[in-house]
Amino acid sequence: MRHMNNVRWSKPPQYEKNGTPYFGSDREGDQFDEADIASWTTGGRFARRWQTRGATGDYNNAVYHALCQKAADTHLPLMEIACGPNLGLLPDILAIRPDAQVLATDACPAVIENWQAFMQTNAPEALIQFACFNAANMPLPSNTIDAITSNIGLSSLRYAGDDQANGISEAYRVLKPGGHLFTIENEHENKAIVQEVFDRWGKKNWFRNDKLTWDERFTRAGFIIEEKTPHYRRVESTDWELGEAAASFGLEIVITSYAYILRKP
Repeated sequence: MRHMNNVRWSKPPQYEKNGTPYFGSDREGDQFDEADIASWTTGGRFARRWQTRGATGDYNNAVYHALCQKAADTHLPLMEIACGPNLGLLPDILAIRPDAQVLATDACPAVIENWQAFMQTNAPEALIQFACFNAANMPLPSNTIDAITSNIGLSSLRYAGDDQANGISEAYRVLKPGGHLFTIENEHENKAIVQEVFDRWGKKNWFRNDKLTWDERFTRAGFIIEEKTPHYRRVESTDWELGEAAASFGLEIVITSYAYILRKP
């Protein structure tokens, strides 16, 4: 498995494992247990995600794939933030452009360690590098990243402040002038249902402080919105952990997903 070239860090990692740097605290990301990890590995979730890259469905819809296509068309190194167990947009970008140079990042060490092991075995030709850090506090110099991709990554960040402002401002900071952020983010149609899911789940609602729209959040940080395309859908149990939790309680969450192309002036 080959790596991106010239990734620079603004501080040394807490430790390295198999050439991958790990920054920050384990508590900064999602807390997965051994059952979750087993579902990724022996349960086949990672394999299914990789094998179905490029496929179209309700989640990976036409709007989603159009954004992946435009990110792939940049021909630049891409950094995915908060990639999670689905590896963000990267599998579908790599389906379009297998020679893309990408950096996959997440705050959860288990996500990074297990995806790295999977890719080393199943896609050793991929130009993918891994790093573990919280995207609301990136260990990267300012004005050094060509392009950032994210699939519900900004909205899922922990410790990112009201309206996820810290994560958005960090993305803006590390991008080069003229660099782009390709991201999909959600607006929930019924916030009361979302709150009920978190209440039953016994977790803090990390969407609670969403007083601003995504347009307002991005423009306040300094981004120029070049494109914004909506897609309406139901959150499925297989999408991500919030959908899985909602399904377990017999609740349905409807969201509007917006595909954004944002530029740093």
